[in-house]
Amino acid sequence: MINKFKLFTVIAVTVLLTACGGGGGGGVSGPVASTESFNLKTVWANTLTSSSSNNYTISGTVNGVAVSGSGTVTRGNLSAGTFEGLPAQQRTTTATGSVVVNGVTVPLNTSSIDWVDSNYLPKGESGGEDYVVVTGTPTIPTIARINDTGTLYTANRYSSITKAVLRGTSRATYVVEADTSSTALVTLIIEERNTSNVTTSTSSAQFRITPSGTFTRIKETLVEGNSTLIVTY
Repeated sequence: MINKFKLFTVIAVTVLLTACGGGGGGGVSGPVASTESFNLKTVWANTLTSSSSNNYTISGTVNGVAVSGSGTVTRGNLSAGTFEGLPAQQRTTTATGSVVVNGVTVPLNTSSIDWVDSNYLPKGESGGEDYVVVTGTPTIPTIARINDTGTLYTANRYSSITKAVLRGTSRATYVVEADTSSTALVTLIIEERNTSNVTTSTSSAQFRITPSGTFTRIKETLVEGNSTLIVTY
């Protein structure tokens, strides 16, 4: 549950370049609306303090071209650092694998850094497509129930660490949806806008969560222009 999904950044850029250059099972019952409350702040902290390595598959289309692929996302441990001149914690995420588009296999290998404060609240990102700085104080609820929604934080996106060029803004929101009597599905949604305040992309990450704060990654989705990519864990 971190700002821009770096895996999507590299996949989108790689696939778009390749596409231009080259030319689930059914369930037996519906979801159940749990009456439990869910601590999203604990879930958030757990996603940051839990190093992990997850396999993924990619599906979707880019400019009408079918895309497939697979790989591994590795999330490291938190370590001390400095972000925007202040003490912070950093966590590196690395994505490896490959995508296939127009019959061409393209390797993926990228990494980026998420920055949080001592309370695990997001501060920004570096090393990816954008240099991102969170504005204001993020708000992550400790009590959330089915059908709850809200804004977690907003951020400015720059072309580099110098912040000489503002690319636009991003806003992180969440929605809690029914799953089972003892779990819920929470989706983090990132909407990016350019400097003209026009939405350029919407990405989301979905997790299955429990009242105690444990989580399971489900999928991530990116919609950008005429392109839709789905990463399933």
